Amino acid sequence: MDDVDSGLSDFIYSVLPNSSSNDLLLETLQTLGVETVEDLKYVQEEDLVNTLRPIEARKLIARFKAFSEKDAKEIPDLPTRAEPERCISTHTGTMPCRDHPSTNEYSAAHSNSPQSSSSSSEVSTPHRNTPVDNNWHFNFEIPWSKMPSELTRKLENKERPTGRERREMIRLMLGEILTICPTPGKKHLCEIARKIVSRYPLSFRDVIEDQVVGSGYDSLTKQLQARLDNMKRGKTSLYLKRQTFSASEGEDPPSKIRRVDTYGCTNWQPKRLPPGETEETQKCAQEELKNMHKNKSKNGKSIQEKMLATFYTQRSDISRMETPVLVKEWPYLFEMCGIMVHFKELTDMDVDRGAISSKCERVISYLMSHDKKNSKIEGILEGIESAKAKHLDPYLPGCVMLLLKHFSEDQAKMFVMVDETCLPSEVDQLPSTPCIVVCGSSPLTAENLMIAVDQTIVKDGVTNCGDALVMMFVSYYCLNISYPLELGATLEFMQR
Repeated sequence: MDDVDSGLSDFIYSVLPNSSSNDLLLETLQTLGVETVEDLKYVQEEDLVNTLRPIEARKLIARFKAFSEKDAKEIPDLPTRAEPERCISTHTGTMPCRDHPSTNEYSAAHSNSPQSSSSSSEVSTPHRNTPVDNNWHFNFEIPWSKMPSELTRKLENKERPTGRERREMIRLMLGEILTICPTPGKKHLCEIARKIVSRYPLSFRDVIEDQVVGSGYDSLTKQLQARLDNMKRGKTSLYLKRQTFSASEGEDPPSKIRRVDTYGCTNWQPKRLPPGETEETQKCAQEELKNMHKNKSKNGKSIQEKMLATFYTQRSDISRMETPVLVKEWPYLFEMCGIMVHFKELTDMDVDRGAISSKCERVISYLMSHDKKNSKIEGILEGIESAKAKHLDPYLPGCVMLLLKHFSEDQAKMFVMVDETCLPSEVDQLPSTPCIVVCGSSPLTAENLMIAVDQTIVKDGVTNCGDALVMMFVSYYCLNISYPLELGATLEFMQR
């Protein structure tokens, strides 16, 4: 949270010390434009309805009103669910029971509280913790002495570390960072990544074919951010999202609906219907979309407008309906024109196919030079040339297939190969996660493909593997499906 004042973080932890939603609350407040404690006067309870429980939201707003309307010394302690703010005073001094600042940290009376000299235990208020300087990252000293000896040797010899060694360095680095700042932002991590590359450019700089990619330290920044996000998962507010599972024989499979985070989505579940919309108008628009799909309407603009207007209802139905029902109720969710509207509204991101093809060319070039001795990629390279001869776009599917080989992941989990004349009703033994059914010998040259989700064919007649891959990928987001372990590295690479 780059722009959030440290005083704001301290204030929130003082009011809600036991809440598991504090990190998500800070992100929500930043989205609303709140940067300092004073900005809280513009926040209303409705703004926090999807982040905090009602009592927590009211408690936060009530405490701020008390803080702003009265002198800090006169702020009464509001009751909390527990009393972690108490501490024990002994002859050695005051011992706070929590790492977080107390609920009275903003009271001036506590800034100079004397320590108790009594040997008996008594209740007192802990001293306020010193807030973290938001510019701490400029003076941050990288703990090179704590790095493994093998990594240190490689850095001194200007060699590139292995992926395992690099991840170990990221783990140690972030552990050190969190001892200084519990909520580092991207600007902090970016500066630290820059320092690492500046000291050991030949070992860490992002380079492809002797050309520096981006800033040269983007990959390190993303690794630090990803590690931080992974450490925070499970500590933020949770929402419904379908996860894949692999039950052993004899076990009952768990429910498809589980509570996980909303990573990557900016509009996971809208709070209310769009202005001027009611449940009746949403239902009418849904029926119109079903009729337009049945009649194979070519009015793309109208379809996009109706899909955007009914986004609220789509999100609600996705979380409670099975895939076969969704196909009937929202057929355009499984057409390129409809699913891309949904993805844009969900993530606030467009899919730029031109930019993707350009980047895929560079990735293919790198993988060819990196794995040139690998006989497994020869068939893929031949397929890329065949696709070019047929005037097909080979770069996205070729890149994905090379990535699958590079990461040693199961291609059959993403591409299910069937006979060219195979019909949708004849396809069986599909994985439960989104995949592409290829009617032919290779995804690169096939001219008839299908998209499957939850072992159900949701779209057939796709003539371009690039389009099929885009639809398959965005369906993970739109349908709330987690990446399968067998394809995790490739899908994560595509995402980033």
